[in-house]
Amino acid sequence: MRRHPLYLCAIVTATLVLSAGCATSRAVLTGSSAPSCSEQSVSVNLNATDATTYHIVGWLCVAKDDHRGARTVQLLVSGLTFDHSYWDSTYRPETYSYVRAANNHGYSTFNIDRLGVGRSDRPAAELLTLQTHAFTIAQLVAGLRTGGIGGVAFDQVVGVGHSLGAGILQYEAGTVADTARVPDYLILVGYLSKADPAVVAQIGADLYPAANDPGFATAGLPTGYLTTKPGTRGDLFFAGNDADPAIVAADESVKQTSTLAERTTVGAARDPKVMRAIKVPVLLAVGQQDRLACAVPLGLSCDTSAALMTREAANFSDQACLTAYVLPGAGHPINLHRNAQLAYGYGFDWLDRYTIDGAGPKDAHGCL
Repeated sequence: MRRHPLYLCAIVTATLVLSAGCATSRAVLTGSSAPSCSEQSVSVNLNATDATTYHIVGWLCVAKDDHRGARTVQLLVSGLTFDHSYWDSTYRPETYSYVRAANNHGYSTFNIDRLGVGRSDRPAAELLTLQTHAFTIAQLVAGLRTGGIGGVAFDQVVGVGHSLGAGILQYEAGTVADTARVPDYLILVGYLSKADPAVVAQIGADLYPAANDPGFATAGLPTGYLTTKPGTRGDLFFAGNDADPAIVAADESVKQTSTLAERTTVGAARDPKVMRAIKVPVLLAVGQQDRLACAVPLGLSCDTSAALMTREAANFSDQACLTAYVLPGAGHPINLHRNAQLAYGYGFDWLDRYTIDGAGPKDAHGCL
């Protein structure tokens, strides 16, 4: 399994955190401007009644920017069968790495392996649900606020999720009452209020037991873990005209696992009561050619940002201050398409306006 190269080495000990080591860097910046990065292992529970401890591994990069990184951290949560590599590709990172782009822009990042993937613990498959993921993410948000992760107490936490990761953050923000455990802002990518049922079914058909896959056959995974069949990810996730075949191959080489419980519970984040309960600003983003989220014959248009806004606005409360963005030509994993930097720049500008620019007065709902 690929290990993440850290920008700088650090050993951190905190109440919630055990250092898991450090490695050589492919630094985004050099000299005194380089972010300080460390690998973190955070103890979490799956729910309020089970004291069993699991560990989420993540990579915290603290950017040296007094207006952004010193105050605001982006918590990055990947989608089904993806891990932290989705946010920090080693193939042409100047194009595809969201972590590098965010750090270069001045934001700190905490790029995690969700439970069940990568370096993090793998509970029994039936325990990995949308709800248990959301409970663990709430603990990470609280830890980032208090300094329990990496020793830096951030004023603001931004939840940035892709696909299942976006659903986890959406559910968490719409169900957790304690605001200290809810992100201040949400950037939700590739997860909309409706999906194409045919593509949902295709995803299910393209999954098979991870124990049967050459990449996981000797990993000793718990029973019930699944992964994508070899050679299916390109057609399933990518838009061919906007995807470098080399990045598709790179994605295949670091593919991860999923569970049936994740797939059967992820729809809970689309409950209208959950969506309407979100009280923090939300940026929805999607690739124009995302086969899962976009199907014009079904009335699921992603043609333009305006079309996406029309489609989704009524699903959120006024306090969500909804903004919508469509990345032209991209498929489901927008970070892995040639024009990913356009989406990164849009998201960072949106976040800047809320966190550092104070661009004009806000309305009664807290929206710019």
